[in-house]
Amino acid sequence: MKKKTIAALAALGAVLGAATAAGIITARKHRQRLLNGGRDKSLPPKRNVYFAGGGLAALSGAYYLIRDCGIPGDSIYIFEASGNIGGAFNFGGDSETGYVCTTPKLLSPSNHSNMVDMLKGIQSANLDNMSVHDEIMNYMFANLASDGARLIDADKNAVRSGYGVSKEALKRIKALLGTRDHMISGISIAEYFIETPDFLNSNLWTIISTTYLVRETSSILELKHILNRISGEITDIFTQKNIVRSQLNLQETIISSLKAYLEAHNVNIATHCEVTDADFDDETGRVNAIHLDDNGTLKTFYLNAKDLFFVTNGSISECATTGSYDQPAPVAETTPVSAALWTRLSEKRDGFGDPLTFYSDIDSEVISFTITSKSRLLLDKINEISGNTTASGSLTTFKDSPWGLTISTLPQPYFSSQADDITVICGYGINTNKKGKYTDKEMCYSSGAEILFELVKHLGIEDMWDEITKDIVNVIPCAMPYATAAALPYYDDGKPIIVKDSCANMAFIGQFAKLGAGISNSSEYAVRTAREAAYRLTGTKKSSTPPPKAMMGAYLMLKSLKK
Repeated sequence: MKKKTIAALAALGAVLGAATAAGIITARKHRQRLLNGGRDKSLPPKRNVYFAGGGLAALSGAYYLIRDCGIPGDSIYIFEASGNIGGAFNFGGDSETGYVCTTPKLLSPSNHSNMVDMLKGIQSANLDNMSVHDEIMNYMFANLASDGARLIDADKNAVRSGYGVSKEALKRIKALLGTRDHMISGISIAEYFIETPDFLNSNLWTIISTTYLVRETSSILELKHILNRISGEITDIFTQKNIVRSQLNLQETIISSLKAYLEAHNVNIATHCEVTDADFDDETGRVNAIHLDDNGTLKTFYLNAKDLFFVTNGSISECATTGSYDQPAPVAETTPVSAALWTRLSEKRDGFGDPLTFYSDIDSEVISFTITSKSRLLLDKINEISGNTTASGSLTTFKDSPWGLTISTLPQPYFSSQADDITVICGYGINTNKKGKYTDKEMCYSSGAEILFELVKHLGIEDMWDEITKDIVNVIPCAMPYATAAALPYYDDGKPIIVKDSCANMAFIGQFAKLGAGISNSSEYAVRTAREAAYRLTGTKKSSTPPPKAMMGAYLMLKSLKK
């Protein structure tokens, strides 16, 4: 071990000290065994597990390592470059300056089996003697979804039926569902439907694109996986009856509870700590060292023979920026931390994917906005026009919006800190480089006030502008430059598989890792990749729950679309 490395190790903080000490002790014992001719009968070192990134995938991986794989929590280390744990679930703000939501995260029990499995084993942080799963389901049963409008047309009327798919487009969909994945890799949705472009104007496409954050430039493979997952629920696509809703935002409902579980098991969580690189053993291909920037201090961990390393190699919420009522969200000036690490690793080893496919100069931005008001006026008008209820938390998209403008009438209160007289409404747009229908600006250049004006005009209540705005606390736009990046077209080797045989102590997890079928932008995909990676690296004789077979569902979906 080099002297400068030993000096760096001596400066490690309390959170990192235990793992470093284990590495040093192991190295000393190894040297002693060599001096003794290998006769040392001491116990083998304990297995330490390191996570680069502190989003949902990492937290889920830590949970399954503890629950199913026999790894004690104090042997697990989660390093998060930002100051927040939870990734895309990070919500915040207050009643005085306004709240910030990224996007309303929607879950479906039938399509989120791994997420459901995990939530059943975690104690709710909000309710005593109740799992997170039961907290959510009890709220849903007490607040049944309303028969509101998923779409509103140009005449401000609710669209409650009609998929709008032509016979020619239906044939293309049928062919898509029967095509093997590798045969359509690298193809965009627009390219696949080039001979039936009317599909991209259909109600079905509008609902899918704004629910799952996919665009014409997204991968046709992603659309295939979405259609397979929703095929058994296609008749409910306008009602959203199977969408999971919770009283509070999912940061306070899921992430806080999951974090509390991990902390109760003594998992080590460090924020402002970026994993910058990793070294590989030339003979075995295993990771033998990881390098960190711990709040400005450079450190190195040397891995024992049994240690494991999990990498979240991309995040849909990374580099997010926020604006204000008077200012648009600024362009991010930083490089994605996870992409930088992924790039360094892919330069050292073959088969680690191609980060440039997802992080080059490609438009993958989504802009969300959060309206905080001291009045229920706007919220009540939205519910009146859409037919939704506040408790349902349903999505409503304006079909003629160039932005793909979508809003959610969230349960109130949506934040535990929310004052009694405060209401919160969240929305987003997926076509941020297009000018609005009423605002002569691209969404990416629009302030919170301009986004609010576009919304009010779509609702047809512009005569109430003064009355609405006098009670506005703030409208905060949030730009997420990589929100749809995981769904971009890529070839077979574009995303790294979760565990490569040639690197048996390292796994890729999250939306940018590859694990068979599944909707890459979904929370379920993040959980499943982490669960499967935990089982494979530890040799646990279990498997994650794969997406349900869609043969009969696909048949029923195609039959419904013909009507």
